Amino acid sequence: NLRPALLQIAQALAACLVLAITTAIGWQQDWETRWQSDYVTVIGEETSFLMADNSRITLNTDSALAVDFTAERRQARLFKGEAWFEVSSADNRPFIVATSVGSVRVTGTRFNIRLHQDTAIVSLDEGQVELSISDHSNNPNGAPIILSPGQQATLSPQGISSPSSFDPTAITAWFRNQLVFYDTPLAEVVDTLNRHRHGHILITDQKLKALKVSGVFSTDEPDTALDVMTSTLPIRLTRLTDYLVLIH
Repeated sequence: NLRPALLQIAQALAACLVLAITTAIGWQQDWETRWQSDYVTVIGEETSFLMADNSRITLNTDSALAVDFTAERRQARLFKGEAWFEVSSADNRPFIVATSVGSVRVTGTRFNIRLHQDTAIVSLDEGQVELSISDHSNNPNGAPIILSPGQQATLSPQGISSPSSFDPTAITAWFRNQLVFYDTPLAEVVDTLNRHRHGHILITDQKLKALKVSGVFSTDEPDTALDVMTSTLPIRLTRLTDYLVLIH
């Protein structure tokens, strides 16, 4: 029966077309991001830098950030990826981290921000932060909120989520070259793996994106996570090349 083989070939061709389009768009967006950024990390790279006010920022893999300090404020803009902030309280100017969906305002504190699709996940380790979205005038969920240590919330076009507790071990796992997932949707896991490996992983069946994944993996061997997921979830992998993997 040729039908399954033809179907697989059609899926592979469609995936290649999608990859070509997303690669072209991604290349353009990445070029624009690099042009706007002061600090950029490539896949597999992390970097830490000290600001003029003695604040320290650490960028995770495949991340980009710009800084703009004036006499009135200290501002950073996270364009993509993930960053850990240790903000000096010795400087009285407010420290603001802007993203495409909203901002975080602090004086002295330690927190993590991770961008995922059109959301920004803010996890506070120490101090206090105020979260606000870009335009909350007509959004009932857009009023600014205050986070306390041990709380996290998500900024999105729909507003700001209610604060919830988080596992600091999981949030800071990337400092230890680990990926930690607790009932994490497969779509989010794949997004994370794509930031730690060259090439691209595509989920071809939309229904699979909500599958939950739990486990601890090394950032140095992201494909190990793919092998484990294949053995524990109702999914299959097709490796068209080393740089294109289909999940179906």
